[in-house]
Amino acid sequence: MRDVLSRRKTEPEEEPARFGRRRLIRWLTILTIGTVVMLACWQDPLYP
Repeated sequence: MRDVLSRRKTEPEEEPARFGRRRLIRWLTILTIGTVVMLACWQDPLYP
C-alpha cells in the first residue's frame, strides 16, 4: 500500500554537486565568446 501512496519521481536524480561535463563546456563557451568580443572591441572600439 505504501508504494501506491508515495509520489513517483519523474526526473532522474541528479549527480552530486560537481563540475559536470556539460557545465564545463558551457563555461568554456561563455569564456571563449567573451574573450573574442573583448579583443574585438580593443582592436576596433565602437566610437559614438
